[in-house]
Amino acid sequence: AYGLDRRLTALADAFDVTHTRYADDMTFSGGGELSRGLGRFLHLARTVVVDEGFRLNDRKTSVMRRSQSQRVLGVVVNDRLNVGRRDVDRLRAELHEARVRGPIVANRNGVIDYRRHLLGRIEWIGQLNPDRAARLLASFDQIDWTG
Repeated sequence: AYGLDRRLTALADAFDVTHTRYADDMTFSGGGELSRGLGRFLHLARTVVVDEGFRLNDRKTSVMRRSQSQRVLGVVVNDRLNVGRRDVDRLRAELHEARVRGPIVANRNGVIDYRRHLLGRIEWIGQLNPDRAARLLASFDQIDWTG
């Protein structure tokens, strides 16, 4: 995808936009120049992608304004990297249920190593927000794993 990256980076530079790619996920972020020429930019970006032999997944293509929660690969990227509130709330509720009703009941999806699964989710949050992860870990530590 070297040609694709090279051409999209040149296009992004022309619009004063930052271009990043992780595997097959591309993001473009910019200010007023991008906002004013968004339609033209999107058309040109699509043309480059197709010309380089790739296909865009229209279901994954979106425009996120500054006033919205901007999520890339499950991470909120607005002003600083963070985990979405909904993701944290779900984990917090799951930890609460595991504490109150037991981990067997809380493990609704039948995860094989549920203890490690929860720890992994907490550690992922800790990569972006250590304080929040510490509070979740304190809740995790109250779960009775003996039953």
